[in-house]
Amino acid sequence: MEALTSKREFIEQYMNAPVVHSAPLPRNYEQIHQHAQEIYAARGGMMGMTLNDWLKAELELKQELGANQ
Repeated sequence: MEALTSKREFIEQYMNAPVVHSAPLPRNYEQIHQHAQEIYAARGGMMGMTLNDWLKAELELKQELGANQ
């Protein structure tokens, strides 16, 4: 009977947990990719910073999306 009580408690905790609202996702993969390529070109096309370009593009698009709401 202990497992049933634990399961019931878990369900109650889950149902009563606060809802966390995250920022909307960037438009889509292609838009992030395009913006990352623009960042890459603006940096002079230096190789080795692909992840940084992608993350910066994603962040900028998220911020732009948030500012437009």
